[in-house]
Amino acid sequence: MLTTSKTHLNNKPIILMICITLVLWLTSKWYYHDWFENPYKYLAKSASLTATVLMGVGIFLSTRARFLENLFGGMDKVYQIHKRIGKWAFFIVLFHPLFLALDRLPDITDFLRAMWFQAPAQDHYLWGHNVGVIAILLFALLVALTLLIKLPYHLWKRTHEWFGLLLPVVIIHILLVNADVAKYPLLRIWLYSLFVLAALSFVYIRFLYRFLGLHFQYVVSNFQKAGQIIHVRFTPLGKKMDFKPSQFVYLVIRKKGITPEPHPYSIACGYNLGAEFKLGIKQVGDHTRTLDLLEEGDRVTVYGPYGHFSEKFLLAQRDCVFIGAGIGITPFIGMWHVALHSEDRYGIQELPERLTRLHPEIIKTWQSPLVSLFYVCRSKEEASFDSDIRHEVFMSHFHGFRAFEQRGHHYELYISSLQGRITAQYINSHVASGLKNKYIFLCGPSAMVDSLVCQFQAIGIGSRQIIVEDFNLF
Repeated sequence: MLTTSKTHLNNKPIILMICITLVLWLTSKWYYHDWFENPYKYLAKSASLTATVLMGVGIFLSTRARFLENLFGGMDKVYQIHKRIGKWAFFIVLFHPLFLALDRLPDITDFLRAMWFQAPAQDHYLWGHNVGVIAILLFALLVALTLLIKLPYHLWKRTHEWFGLLLPVVIIHILLVNADVAKYPLLRIWLYSLFVLAALSFVYIRFLYRFLGLHFQYVVSNFQKAGQIIHVRFTPLGKKMDFKPSQFVYLVIRKKGITPEPHPYSIACGYNLGAEFKLGIKQVGDHTRTLDLLEEGDRVTVYGPYGHFSEKFLLAQRDCVFIGAGIGITPFIGMWHVALHSEDRYGIQELPERLTRLHPEIIKTWQSPLVSLFYVCRSKEEASFDSDIRHEVFMSHFHGFRAFEQRGHHYELYISSLQGRITAQYINSHVASGLKNKYIFLCGPSAMVDSLVCQFQAIGIGSRQIIVEDFNLF
């Protein structure tokens, strides 16, 4: 089942593309003096053009292109926008047949018949009408599979890829009805360019990304399991991956018994000169349960890294509050390690100039901001990473919680079944000197994150101080 958060996102580029499309359409109608007699057709055509743009852009956003990540502020934001516009496209396109048939009222039978399949005979328009009905039914089926049914990840991913089938159906519909898109040159060039871009995007992500996407070959150098948590360390084979703590990678494992589709996992360590990285994976789904089959020496392919979540933390301009709930704790593990382990850092003379520019956090002179981490779980039994977080404190130069707390850091395991829902007021009262002028990082279920964001803003925390990692695939 697909969920989308209410976190503010940069929708301006999408709105701009819709506006350009509608302006091109209306100015073309004005230029050619080609106005509709039926006023409802303006609403119908506006809906279809808007939905068509959203579908094309949605396919393009799935390419994981770097400039998209920079434009929208992180790949998690790109995926949230991708999910939102998919929903918008479906509900908006429903207005297209509705308004086309609206002039048939008050005859309900005729109204409903106008939105269903027609006997086309030799009429191209009616053939196009029928293809349009097929497109909406196919869209409805795929949206139902995405929104209403909780599928295993590998099945969800496979059905999600079928959205690419909508594109040729929509194009056939436009060609057969021979309406405004086909008649007006500027609108035709604009939308056909979008269709080509969307088609290339689908081919790229479906068939070529595995070869052309930024990827690295790694080998499993260490494998440990504690309860439901798997800790895997990877060592590069050849070219090294440049990454930051909290970024995520798509891991592809080609081994019998493990499904080969790419899965996203957060990196649970900071950067090091060997470019080794660690993943902490909770076995909660069909795919993760098969990872017991992994062994030291197994080769894997890693795509990425992606994500901008840790950027403000690494700037070390303000102290930070981390709030991770459930599996949403994983992006914080690497940031937590970097904050605590100054002995892992290097002298500036030991590093190439490029690394000192990209990774100031690995230089001994980098001063970590003070960090307060709240790990929110329903029960203590579900706090799978609690021991790892505490272990980092004891293995750090603090050697325990006394010196750690005296320095100004803080860690708390918050059990919601005993303490109730965590609130901004609670966090504010348990952070030294409160939340004013601190960066607040959140990752967890959308409902909790949305609620806390509203609460933080209500007590005067500016939106620029709140950083959300919103990588909820479902």
